[in-house]
Amino acid sequence: MPSIDIGEIKIHYNRTGSGQCLLLFPDKHLASSAYQDEIEFFSSRFEVVSFDYPFTGQSSHAIKYPDEREVDTWGFLADLACHLLVELEIDRCLALGVGGGALTGLHFAGKQAHQHNISIQGLILDSFLADFDTRTLHRWLDVREHYYVRNEKALQAQHGEDWRQVLDEDTRCLRRLADRGGYAVVDQILNAVPCPTLLTGHLSDPALPGLAAEYARISNLISDCSLYLSANANHPHLERPFMWTDPKSFRAVVNLFLENTSL
Repeated sequence: MPSIDIGEIKIHYNRTGSGQCLLLFPDKHLASSAYQDEIEFFSSRFEVVSFDYPFTGQSSHAIKYPDEREVDTWGFLADLACHLLVELEIDRCLALGVGGGALTGLHFAGKQAHQHNISIQGLILDSFLADFDTRTLHRWLDVREHYYVRNEKALQAQHGEDWRQVLDEDTRCLRRLADRGGYAVVDQILNAVPCPTLLTGHLSDPALPGLAAEYARISNLISDCSLYLSANANHPHLERPFMWTDPKSFRAVVNLFLENTSL
């Protein structure tokens, strides 16, 4: 993967395929390489730009800008994504966000992209909540920790030998956020999302309680919003995005969304 320096942070990224840009926002504890199947699928139609968040993957692991990271984690990541696109001379794109990456995608589409003169043409968001109270965020982090203690080899391949230190530090940061009352994407950002948006997930998802009601709330705030909820329940103890539990259905829903979206 090539890299680029943004504000003293080395960001590793990859560009695959051709056509209009599709920017991938991974879940916060995963590197972009975890989504290789999705990158290959979408690169048949788009130029997929994937990147590793700072402090993870092949990007710099040194902690920079701790205040921004603590105050608004996902807004901070969305701003870095904008700087990456500007450096790559990309001024229009679609975006795909998964899990915690969906929160970054919302900030990107509803705030930062406009500030950097980037036109966002469509937004696909899978398996997330935009409003975490203290208890829900702590429980989500509990589930995430169960995942990464059981996937040592995969996470070491993504983040390197210090993978456990990387993920433990990220978890501590989010635990502090939970202790301060949780986190919510403000309505002003949701109202400002300017593009057709697709929300996907499981109707019943123990890791993301109340997902159907949350999607209904979000769809009332985003002016052009569609949603698809699978009737199959998600794993009772592990967080698994819909795109991985049923990739065939996920891709069919996304293809239908794209066919009906003016790009």
